[in-house]
Amino acid sequence: MKTQDMNVAKVAIPPARGRGWSIRWPMLNQVIIVIVLSMLVLLTLVPIIFMVVSSLKNNSQILSSFWALPSPALWENYSNGFEKIWRYMFNTVLYAVSASVFVMALSAVAGYIFAKKSFPGKEILFLLMLAMMMIPSVLTLIPAYVLYENLGLTNTPWAILIASAAGGQVFGTFLCRSSMAGIPDEMFEASRMDGASELTVFLRMVIPLSLPILATLFIMHSVGVYNDYVWPLLTIRDNSIQVISVGLTTVFSKFGMVEMGPQFAAYAISSIPLILTFTFGMKYYVQGMTQGALKM
Repeated sequence: MKTQDMNVAKVAIPPARGRGWSIRWPMLNQVIIVIVLSMLVLLTLVPIIFMVVSSLKNNSQILSSFWALPSPALWENYSNGFEKIWRYMFNTVLYAVSASVFVMALSAVAGYIFAKKSFPGKEILFLLMLAMMMIPSVLTLIPAYVLYENLGLTNTPWAILIASAAGGQVFGTFLCRSSMAGIPDEMFEASRMDGASELTVFLRMVIPLSLPILATLFIMHSVGVYNDYVWPLLTIRDNSIQVISVGLTTVFSKFGMVEMGPQFAAYAISSIPLILTFTFGMKYYVQGMTQGALKM
């Protein structure tokens, strides 16, 4: 009996050396992963850290001691930078929010129609809309400029608002259609049997259920409008209605010399709207992207 128990114990208990390696190996993997990710995060943050450090220097400090800490720190660079770019920031935020709301409204209506309504040529029309996404925007840049110039819209806010709203419409419709197609048809049939109108169904059911994808569309489109450079540079000549991306490249030049300290400070200040947008909308952004990925 004792011999039998000893044999069972020998079979059940693995060698100490193998057991130790089986415990240490997952821990070693985790340490390697943490080190690699930390290095990647550090490399990503290097330009941002350099921008913040340089924003507290003047030209001589930046050119003479490139990587040194500011001595002394010139905090007035931020007030000088904000004084020069606040108008551009206000214009750009206004353009981004207005165009994104317009895109959300049109994309929600178009996505609902393509997802839940039947009409002749629906699939062909949708495929034609998707084909527009395959055309590089640079190919339509000059024809679009000629069109807006002939309509008298250049050098006006409408050149930014209409172009931004039209440019994001196709992708917004694609996202909304993919999301709304997953809503059960039985919910709409039950609502109509209860006497709900089409407008009530859309506002009370479709919009609340599609808030994550609409928030995702708002964030993506507003960031695109905020960062746009070529189209505003081409169509806007008046500084009072210019955007931040163009203003940052022109406003700090004085007698052929660029004031780099206030310019870096302005870069940091101009990123605040985007940081706030992602901070408060990240939850809905991730939820909308996950929802769209699962339904597509």
